[in-house]
Parts: sequence; structure tokens; C-alpha cells
Amino acid sequence: MAVAPAPLASVTDLAEYLGESFAETSAEGKRAAWALRMASALVRAEVGVTWLEPDGSLSPSVPEDAVLVTLAAAGRAFVNPKGLEQASEGIDDYNFREQYAEVGVYLTATERSLLGRLAETYAGGIGTVTVERGDLNPEFCWDDGSEERILPPYY
Repeated sequence: MAVAPAPLASVTDLAEYLGESFAETSAEGKRAAWALRMASALVRAEVGVTWLEPDGSLSPSVPEDAVLVTLAAAGRAFVNPKGLEQASEGIDDYNFREQYAEVGVYLTATERSLLGRLAETYAGGIGTVTVERGDLNPEFCWDDGSEERILPPYY
């Protein structure tokens, strides 16, 4: 198995984010490490940057936004691994209903928007589009033989 890249946040950071305390070697710590690895992979794929040094260690230049989004996605997966959105049970007759959000580690639209600004190929913002037409090639014009040229409409 290949060596996994370092996650963008630590298990300690995730525990602080969740307001809990658990050791990295505990079962919860190991589960948190997996959630962080998956969230880090999603963030790296979304942005297109690994933030890794040549030796495989984490670069000190990781933007805070990338770390925060990693913590939010990993926190969702850690707290609610099944993606349960709603569960209800009836009182007299047993009636159990579950609704699930997206299961596993995922990024919300807001998180994707935030990460989009970190991407190397960011395409947002204000720009200009040239709407002026260049010279028209007469070979592509219809002409009925008269002196007045009939040009095709362009919309």
C-alpha cells in the first residue's frame, strides 16, 4: 500500500473543532484520522493543489480556508458517519423512518465556492468579452450579383 499524503489538519485539530477530547491512538482517534484523510483528498482534488513538500510532509503554506473546509467535512463524517438527516419512531405502532443526506465525506456548495478561490485555474471574477467582429471573408457571403451585398445576419 502506498504511503498516504499527510492530512491537511491533525486529529488534535479535529478534536478541538468538535469540542471533544480523544487520543490519536484510540479507536475514535483512528476514525478521525481516516475522516481527515478522506476530507483532505477531497479538498486537494477540488483545488488541484497538494500542499506537500518534496519529502511528502505537509507544506507550511497551506491556506487556512483549506484547513477549515477539511475540518468541517471531516467533522460531518466523524459525527454522523451514516449521513442520517432525520429519524423518527411511532409511539404505539412501530413506525421507523430514516432520511439520509449524502453519505460519507462530502463538500457543500459553500465549501466548494470557498475552495474555488484557491484553485490554480480560478475562473471567477470580472472580465471582458470581445464582441467586435473582425473582417468578414467574402467567400462566405451570399451575393445575388447586384452591387449591394447581402450579408448573412449574425445574432
